[in-house]
Amino acid sequence: MITITFVNPKGGTGKTTSCLILAEQLAEAGYKVGVLDCDPNRNILGWQEQRERKAATQLFDVIAGPNEDDLIDKLAELESIYEVLLLDMEGTADQIVTFALSQTDLCIIPFEPTPMETRQAARSVSLVSRTSKMINRPIKFVLVMTRTNAAFQTSDEKDVRSSIRDMPILDTSLVKRAAFTRIFRDAELLKELDPGSVSNVAKAIENARLFANDVIKHLREENPE
Repeated sequence: MITITFVNPKGGTGKTTSCLILAEQLAEAGYKVGVLDCDPNRNILGWQEQRERKAATQLFDVIAGPNEDDLIDKLAELESIYEVLLLDMEGTADQIVTFALSQTDLCIIPFEPTPMETRQAARSVSLVSRTSKMINRPIKFVLVMTRTNAAFQTSDEKDVRSSIRDMPILDTSLVKRAAFTRIFRDAELLKELDPGSVSNVAKAIENARLFANDVIKHLREENPE
């Protein structure tokens, strides 16, 4: 089982949205996917419960995250069930995040390309580094920009990319799209959205596919020293 953990100590950075988007794309690609919702807000679990109430198709499983004492055992239990397990972590640097990182194959750090958000992302990188030293093995990680401008690269984004050019970052950013918000409001998958009522659905799906392809590519590569 490949374990991918979404981490950022600041809330509202796009962790949950990125996690849900990746889950759909990996499941569409044929992987057996599970999502462990470890965020106290339980947004993905709530999304799934809405889908169950309207008898929508279940493309992947959503599981309520355990407490920190039970996390390692829960991951061991799920290992024989899923090919890929995604962990949506809480927006803190709590002990459970460290436990999750110790078991992860790839840590994804979503952040908006602003100076303040970049500093918060750097805290996540530091947490990954400390956990790596604690378990005496490297932990692969990558940053991904979220809510970027669809039309052009802003000056903030250019500055941020320049400031973190020595860190691993996905080529594909997740653009600010109405579709990425609507999936939570309507408890739908991207592919289920009505292009007649949501703008640029096809572009959002293409963005999601490129994002997923980049994640898979990064899993197969070594982190730079």
